[in-house]
Amino acid sequence: MKPGLLLGWAPHVAALVLALGVPAPVWASMDTDVVSGRINSYECGDNCYLTIRTEDGEDLTGLCAAPECEAWNENAEMPAEFVGRAVTVMIEMGEQTDAEGNVMGEFPAFTAITFDN
Repeated sequence: MKPGLLLGWAPHVAALVLALGVPAPVWASMDTDVVSGRINSYECGDNCYLTIRTEDGEDLTGLCAAPECEAWNENAEMPAEFVGRAVTVMIEMGEQTDAEGNVMGEFPAFTAITFDN
């Protein structure tokens, strides 16, 4: 499964992956990575996910776990003005939780966001 396939369906696909025991995609096994791109979308379910489009056109979806996400996550909404903004993100593995706060598994997480413009 490519990260781009999660766009728009991230919470649902992630829940199915966890429930069915499907192996995580290769990109999900990275320890820490730094990637640049532009914010493509943000959505929340039990967790909040940010999708960025990298400079080579690949969509990467991760848990929005950076301090910059705190206000967005509290409101379950990112201001529209951030769509298209150039960013550099640090990616690490984060914990996905269900609605009750129980840890369901790991998923790539954006743990730091630097706005480049």
